[in-house]
Amino acid sequence: MPNPQFPVARKYRAVLRAARMLTETTRHLEWEVVGGGPFDFIAGQFVSMTLQRDGDEHTRAYSISSAPRPDARFDLCLNRVPGGLFSNFLCDVEPGTEIDFTGPHGFFVVRRPLERALVFIATGTGIAPMRGMLAELFTPGADLDREVWLLFGVRHPETILYREEFDQLAAQHRHFHFVPTLSRAPADWPGERGHVQPLLRRLFAGRSDLDAYICGLKEMVDDVRRILKEDFGLDRRQIHYEKYD
Repeated sequence: MPNPQFPVARKYRAVLRAARMLTETTRHLEWEVVGGGPFDFIAGQFVSMTLQRDGDEHTRAYSISSAPRPDARFDLCLNRVPGGLFSNFLCDVEPGTEIDFTGPHGFFVVRRPLERALVFIATGTGIAPMRGMLAELFTPGADLDREVWLLFGVRHPETILYREEFDQLAAQHRHFHFVPTLSRAPADWPGERGHVQPLLRRLFAGRSDLDAYICGLKEMVDDVRRILKEDFGLDRRQIHYEKYD
């Protein structure tokens, strides 16, 4: 069953409290809601931010990359897009800047009760909602008895976003397995190589006792969905996804 109640989307105002570059082109931003009332969301949902430029209003959707917490803050993770108005603004904006947004939006959330093993499959900044979902699943004190896997495909070791966090999570929780795979791995890379699709086939071949959560670019998401349905025999209700352009 889905979560019993999704929060109602409303208009809010947030101020940027902290930011850091995760790679040369990817930025992590921490926002605090300062207007609009309490901001309630479910890990995996997204916000739609608003920017005024030259008399025009621009909006852009970004997945929340954190779990709900009591300090009215939430995180975003995004890439700088060459020529992109919104992404360049957010990659350059300084702490203290305020912005309007609406949310929360979307239904890409972990379905409960947890009946099967969970497999999260992400590429690039598709890791953003996964980070929030995993933080929510492994909240301190949570007694999670399901196996949870994160398959994360990127090109190079330095682009494994939040690598230390996921390594630490795996060290702390025996049910969590973090498996990054590199499509352009250097010669000394000791881990998995290639794309997430063959990795998925190799790790879970013959299994249908899974609930899958997929996020990334459209081509990858569509391909993984096809593999899960046609090769693994998963029911559509076991496959949850969000596509990025």
